[in-house]
Amino acid sequence: MTRGPLFANCPLLPLAVCLALGIAIGGLLADGWLACLLAVLLVVAWLLRKSPLAQSVTLNLCCVVLGMACAPEQSAKVADGVWTEAVVASMPVERPKTVMIQLLLPATDEQRRCYFWTDEHSRHLQIGDNLLVSISDSQFVRRGDWHAGGEGFSLLSRWQRLRIRALQWRLPLLERLSQQSGDGDAQAIISAMVLGDKSLLTRELRQTYASSGASHVLALSGLHLSIIYLLLTRLTLGRRRSWLIQSVVVLAIWAYALLTGLSTSVVRAAIMLSVYSLFSLGGRRHASLGVLSFTAIVMLLADSSSLFDVGFQLSFMAMLGILLFVPLFEQCVSTKWMMTHRPVKWLYDLVIVSLAAQLGTAPLVAYYFGQFPTWFLLTNLVVMPFATIILLGGVLTLLFPSLGGILLWLAGLLNSILDGISHLPLASIGGLHPSALQVAMLYLLIGLAYIALTRYVPVCQRRLL
Repeated sequence: MTRGPLFANCPLLPLAVCLALGIAIGGLLADGWLACLLAVLLVVAWLLRKSPLAQSVTLNLCCVVLGMACAPEQSAKVADGVWTEAVVASMPVERPKTVMIQLLLPATDEQRRCYFWTDEHSRHLQIGDNLLVSISDSQFVRRGDWHAGGEGFSLLSRWQRLRIRALQWRLPLLERLSQQSGDGDAQAIISAMVLGDKSLLTRELRQTYASSGASHVLALSGLHLSIIYLLLTRLTLGRRRSWLIQSVVVLAIWAYALLTGLSTSVVRAAIMLSVYSLFSLGGRRHASLGVLSFTAIVMLLADSSSLFDVGFQLSFMAMLGILLFVPLFEQCVSTKWMMTHRPVKWLYDLVIVSLAAQLGTAPLVAYYFGQFPTWFLLTNLVVMPFATIILLGGVLTLLFPSLGGILLWLAGLLNSILDGISHLPLASIGGLHPSALQVAMLYLLIGLAYIALTRYVPVCQRRLL
């Protein structure tokens, strides 16, 4: 079995990469020059239609120029001590002397975490409330530096208003999940895994999950939506090619994404699953890498600032690592032998998916968080089954709150196991602070390793047959 060139198998991938590159280096040319350059390149691409390679290179350059044109403008931050409109974007989380609240600032389109001095007014703020605030660089807001009022919500973009509305609709579901009293950390994990609310997570709990390599389950992503999607498709009883059935499945996926706050990773997963559903109607094979590239292009054209979101980068690089390396790892073992040893196959699949995702995200994790969890394979062997049970159990608990006690016990057990893993020797390598250039070089090395594996795997497979 031979494998064709990566770009030949997925022509959308280089276009997505070039678009992202253009957004990253945006602002080097004026808008007028960009429009002229894009028009010239499109004409050249049309003239080169009889030369596929030259036309492909020209179209990639067009994507770079388009990305530069779509690059977000540098917005000025609100000056220290200046009064500005703000909208509450999270439920108040009480600290010993302060209340932590996320604020959206329409004037600069930024989100800030602020600490209000605790009083009756700050304690009862709700998501979507309009405020007038005088913000300082220290992030602390004194009693006289804010008051209710203003029209900040109406100044937000439609997408931001939709996300605020979604968070408001989520509140009754969070209250339904928290009807069972018990371990606060267990309750925080359930809220984060099921509905994407991470406000209850303590610093110690976040550090435990980070050190053990389980932080990805705290942020709703493709893992969570895939579990919901698989459950829904199992309930279709083999009627996957029905327009009505697939429409219901896609609507359910987007309804869940809406209720969880429409984070970047959730939107990416929802778009990909929607395209998968469209493919399944015609019985076509899912071109996963093409779907991922198409999703990236759509999201970047809709909001180019997504490229600089950490969640966007981690989500796409994790999926890219899985889609590139998992097929290679699968071909390194005998398929016939694996099919006759199902438990071993399940374990091997879990290991290679974890390893592939780690290859895609490790440089970014080191860059943004300064550490690397060494026991991530062991962690994923524990986390994946627990995450599936907790997510499905959380959905059932929303329907039958009496099941909440069992769910709390499972979440508490997961926390205890991960706490033990985080205290293993060399559980996490800290002090990693690579530069952007070093991160790029690491990804270059990973790319060269992928190319080397594509050369080696066919030889390895022939030996196994």
